Amino acid sequence: MLYYRLMKRFPLAILIILLLCCYANAQSELDRSTVRDGVYTNFAFGFTFKYPKDWVVHGEATNERIRQIGKERIVESGALPKATAEVAVSNTYQLLTVFHYPVGTPGITFNPGILVIAEKVDFAPGITNGKDYLLNLRAILRKTGTQVLLKEPMEYHFGGSQFFRDDYGVNVNGVSVVEAFFSTVTNGYALGFIFMGENQKSVDEMAKAMETLEQMPPIRKGVTISGPPTQPSAPKP
Repeated sequence: MLYYRLMKRFPLAILIILLLCCYANAQSELDRSTVRDGVYTNFAFGFTFKYPKDWVVHGEATNERIRQIGKERIVESGALPKATAEVAVSNTYQLLTVFHYPVGTPGITFNPGILVIAEKVDFAPGITNGKDYLLNLRAILRKTGTQVLLKEPMEYHFGGSQFFRDDYGVNVNGVSVVEAFFSTVTNGYALGFIFMGENQKSVDEMAKAMETLEQMPPIRKGVTISGPPTQPSAPKP
């Protein structure tokens, strides 16, 4: 019970995360990735992304708790019926979950975080870019009382890809939270980067990490990448 109350005070309880991740799949072919020295590399989508080195990458145990709490909160919010929500987000994947402090650290009233997610959208031909995806998301978030902070999603370009950004404000158990959500559509998926902070200034600072996004060079046919490259062996004397 103590842990449940603790989790509800964290940005883990932010509705947008719960709506997107509460039924997200744990592992998939999209999660062929590595994390090393503050650099996240996803081989499925072919990009690298740098997050603050001293922040903490959380694994499946944390993601599973997000899903458990999310199942409760999404029903409580009334934004979507449970059955509809299951269908809507059954093809959503949590690719990276990073928080400033380890979840559960005593004395932390707010824990800034970064999420990278992917949702399959090839079933919806009307979603052609990140703006279309975010506008669809707005319709759901407004039902939860979430405040949309931008008049329209704003266009950006990172790593050679077109992204759109939408910002949201929400109050969770007396704690004000601001989020920046960057989205692009690629290979039938909406790829999203979510930054969560206490105010607009902190979120804008965190969102500068999008400038580190880089596309990986195409993989040559017949070459399989299963993880980070190994160091070459020293030459024999």
